[in-house]
Amino acid sequence: MHMLQYEKYKLYFPIITLNCLTGDLQDLRIVLLGVSGAGKSSTGNAILGREAFKESRTRESEIQRARVKDRNISIIDTPGFFNTHLTDEEMKKQIMKSLDLSDPGPHLFLLVVNLKTFKEEEREVVEQIQENFGAQAFKFSLVLFTGREQMSNREWMLFMDSGKFKDIVSHCRGNHHSINSKSEIIPTHIKKLLEKIDEIIKQNDGQYYKNEIYSVSRTKRGKEKRKQEGKKDRKKEQKNEKRQEPIKIVPETFEMDSVMAERLEKISFISYERETEITHVCEENIEGKVVRTSSVRSLAILFERMEEEILL
Repeated sequence: MHMLQYEKYKLYFPIITLNCLTGDLQDLRIVLLGVSGAGKSSTGNAILGREAFKESRTRESEIQRARVKDRNISIIDTPGFFNTHLTDEEMKKQIMKSLDLSDPGPHLFLLVVNLKTFKEEEREVVEQIQENFGAQAFKFSLVLFTGREQMSNREWMLFMDSGKFKDIVSHCRGNHHSINSKSEIIPTHIKKLLEKIDEIIKQNDGQYYKNEIYSVSRTKRGKEKRKQEGKKDRKKEQKNEKRQEPIKIVPETFEMDSVMAERLEKISFISYERETEITHVCEENIEGKVVRTSSVRSLAILFERMEEEILL
């Protein structure tokens, strides 16, 4: 196309980029998994290109970041499975922490396996992953075998034909990669590893692991907490109601009879006094000598109040 024609119509041509990792995928999030002593921290350092993690027994989940190949990479290191320094409860707590650090979710679980120390029992890691992350986590997993330089090509071929290799790889849809030990790694090794990771991300349409199990667990814990708080509030309210409730004294039968007898006696006396006073006043009015005085009226009112109080 002629240059002038291109300038005229270039607004109608879509912009095509060679970088397929756009938007959120520019920020790659990787969670390192494996048994204790598998070399997760050293693998993370090799990817980041610096000594970001301490290469010792990891006891807490930790995140480190770096700019690698024009991309922001976040790597979350975790304590190793079957770590004798952590209880099962502490281990689960660190797993939950790794998911918090990779929020909203990791693009990849990198299961690190050291070829030199790989044992039959290490296949139990698969069960640990399923228990802590759910079966869907395998869709976002890549098995990384480290120490490849320690095997000849023939030994490597025999290993890939073994049952323990097929068993652990089959859970991750056959996704695996091998790399040399950290001291033997060169930049092209990291480049190929990242290309392999990109392939898996493409298989998942650029999606990341959605932590549904953790979200449900967190929601459940929140509901339980609110439920317990509600119970405490109700108990507190009931306790306050009991304090405010008036004390009811139920007298014995003989006490009730005595009180009633005394009240009846007072009522009879008041009735008698009232009748006497009213009769006296009436007589005086008939004879025309005196009229009802204020003192008499006050006494009548007093009698009425006394009678009301006694009846109460």
